[in-house]
Amino acid sequence: MKKAIFFLAAIALIATACDPQDDKQSQKITFGEIVPQNLRDSSLVLQATASSGLPVILESSDSSIAAIDGNTVFFKTTGTVSITAKQSGNSQYYEAPNITRSLIIRDIDPNKKTQTISFELPAEWQLSRDGTAIELKAAASSGLPVKYILSDTPYASFSSNGKLIYLIHGGEAGTPPEKYDTQISVTASQTGNDEYNPADNVTRTIHIIGDVIH
Repeated sequence: MKKAIFFLAAIALIATACDPQDDKQSQKITFGEIVPQNLRDSSLVLQATASSGLPVILESSDSSIAAIDGNTVFFKTTGTVSITAKQSGNSQYYEAPNITRSLIIRDIDPNKKTQTISFELPAEWQLSRDGTAIELKAAASSGLPVKYILSDTPYASFSSNGKLIYLIHGGEAGTPPEKYDTQISVTASQTGNDEYNPADNVTRTIHIIGDVIH
């Protein structure tokens, strides 16, 4: 009985070793958070990429609210939908884990007040001179709190209170570059309330340069 079990286990091991899928590589999808959108803007081009370089498919949870054609999402009405990025793999790559983001589509109410966002950031940030933390100071004319959305990047993250951007530097978790020469974008958003309409989003881009600080 023991010999039979050993024989079957050996066959299973050989079959696994010969499985061509063992040569496959894993892949992941990069798909950043989607900022709230206004219905009057009608559409939005989304960016989702796979580390394999294979094409990413985008799907909407409700095409009556937001329909997708390629990498463009078209707004049909107000509401919230889930947008899922998928990559099924091929003979070289395994299927990537799906990434799902929420998309909020808002509308303008003529009976509500308008509001605007004031948001400025330096066009350039030099690590060796300006440090590794960037303070965010956006303000809505309504006085309502502003939400920030950071472009998908491995080199930066928000502080716990969401009012600072921390740039990864030597000695921290992650893989900082030897020398920074990249861009990150931050979007300020305010969704409105019973008194105010949503504000138009304001996006600022910073060019990060300089040596990594250790």
